[in-house]
Amino acid sequence: MGVQMIGQTTFYAIQNTYLHPAIENLYQDRRNEILARVYLEQEDGKRPHLSGDGRCDSPGFNAKYCHYTFMLDDTKEILHTELVQSTEATSSGAMEPLGFRRGMTELLDLGLDVEVMTTDRSSSIRKTMKDQYPNIQHQFDIWHTAKGFRNKILKKGKKKDNAILLAWSRSVVNHMWYACATSKGNIGALKKRWKCITHHVCNEHEWKDNDGKQHRCDHPPLTAQDQRIRMWIEKDSVAFQALSSLVLDKRLLNDLDHMALFKHTGPLENFHSAMLKYLPKRQAFSYHGMRERSHLAILDHNENIVKSKQATTVTGEARFNQVYCKKSKQWILRKVFSPHTRNFVGDLIERVLESRLNPSIKFKNPSSLLIQPQPDLPPNIAPVPKPPKETAKALFKSRF
Repeated sequence: MGVQMIGQTTFYAIQNTYLHPAIENLYQDRRNEILARVYLEQEDGKRPHLSGDGRCDSPGFNAKYCHYTFMLDDTKEILHTELVQSTEATSSGAMEPLGFRRGMTELLDLGLDVEVMTTDRSSSIRKTMKDQYPNIQHQFDIWHTAKGFRNKILKKGKKKDNAILLAWSRSVVNHMWYACATSKGNIGALKKRWKCITHHVCNEHEWKDNDGKQHRCDHPPLTAQDQRIRMWIEKDSVAFQALSSLVLDKRLLNDLDHMALFKHTGPLENFHSAMLKYLPKRQAFSYHGMRERSHLAILDHNENIVKSKQATTVTGEARFNQVYCKKSKQWILRKVFSPHTRNFVGDLIERVLESRLNPSIKFKNPSSLLIQPQPDLPPNIAPVPKPPKETAKALFKSRF
């Protein structure tokens, strides 16, 4: 068509001069609004509860960047994100703990009086919380714990003698969620309720402990049909021993001490999935590109999570969609939510135009950029310095 287009250099110059500063400023303004509300709540005696989780830019152990994100538990708004490059840590796996420590330092320096911090069961983060933040309650994410426990049951169930465990995997995992949800912060009640599953799977719903105290399951009495259709496990079977070894595992029981408040990072996992629109994995971006794209994802998330409501029918009933899950081989229900909006885009366009009309901001002049300076990072993530091209050519032509 003969239509002239800007070149690659001009495109990135426009992005760095106008777009990145606009995103950064809008992100900071929106975050300051959230912080102002949190400060007022702190004055009223309500200390914030946070959840945190990391997300790398590629799977495996060769990631270049890692985002560690902090979310408010009550409103599900993203409060802060920390970007770490692999050269700043000893390995790709060490980026997440580093991002967590940086983020916690940033939030506490801003004046947040954090009461509860929820993370996965990372040993590095667990040690950091114990040594550096003993006054903050550290809770473990039940979503990750339940997912890992289910995988262990499925692995045990692959053996012929344990095949019956496959039929119980979903019920046992649901019981873990139920035990945490109904404990109301009582660790003793949580562990007691969790151990009940070893009796329930054997069709034993009332029993006495070693002290002669009577116990029973929380569910109502089962009907004759329920008793008949359920695949009960024999108490002296190999499958029961395998399940008991998982349920009564000492490490798991110790982890339950950090799960009594029923905290999970499921909404954070949803946010990380939504980030793929702005930050697809296995695709390279500059440091500022990674940073501002993550801020775009946060602006999008925070705008919609506050007003997100489940859609309803004309009669007022909640709307659901039926989706077939290949993993569980079952049909499941998913909520249908109200339409997604992106009103922040209009604010961004307005700020970009204001920057373009601002005579103090000169195109392709680095001194006039409003964006935050980049940290002192090496030009690449190679562990050895780049040799001169002449040396590389000589080695390329040589047989030795």
